[in-house]
Order: sequence, then structure tokens, then C-alpha cells
Amino acid sequence: MDIIDNLRTIPGVSDKTIFALISECGDLSRFKNNSHLIGYLGLYPTLEQSGNKLTYGPIAKRGAKLAKKALYQAAIAAIRHNEQLAKLYRDKVSQGRAKKEAVVIVARKLAHIILAIYKNNVAYNPQRVFQASA
Repeated sequence: MDIIDNLRTIPGVSDKTIFALISECGDLSRFKNNSHLIGYLGLYPTLEQSGNKLTYGPIAKRGAKLAKKALYQAAIAAIRHNEQLAKLYRDKVSQGRAKKEAVVIVARKLAHIILAIYKNNVAYNPQRVFQASA
């Protein structure tokens, strides 16, 4: 199987999501780690600071707009069709997070999964979604 076929094995991720991400980001293997990809996409909260007060604001407006929107929509679909990501969503909402914030957390997790599959060229394995890295 090639990389695109392996990415298609993720429940909730369609061809449109894959092609939007690859067309805006290019070769995903150029990102050294997950935080570089998240920063490039703009899937991080803004930081508001005044004196000693530090708060996190809404999601950043910079980044790859089409890829960010595609991942957000894929996260909504993944919540319906992927047991592990649906559990992550429910856990975050039950912890008191807003529903849209929980969807962004799922989108970030989806970006991590896509990057891992792209770099390792393996099919999606649901048992590895929440496995801690060594």
C-alpha cells in the first residue's frame, strides 16, 4: 500500500482532507515532530498576556487555512465514526471543555495520527491511538 491508501484507513478522513493537507503542507515528512506540524497549521490557541495575567484565547488565525478547515471537518466526522477519537471528545467535554474546543483537540490528535502514518507508511491501527510513546 502507498501512503495515500494508508491515510484512507483512518475513519473519518476522506480524500478531500488528505489532499487539502498535502497540497497546503507539501511533503509532511519535512516536519520534525508533531508540534512543528501543529504550528504550521495554526491549530494552537493564542496567548494573551497583561502584566502577570496569562490567558489562552481562541485558535490562531495564522496557518494553512484550507488544511485547518479540512482537519476540523474531518475531526467532526471522526467523532462520529472513530471510537477512540469519539472517546477523546467525550472525555474533554466531560472535563469541562467547550464542545468546539474539544473538536479542535480531536483535530490536533488527527493531525498527529496523519503525520505518524505518513512518516511510517503503515495503516491506521486503533490500538496505537492512545498508546504512550517510549
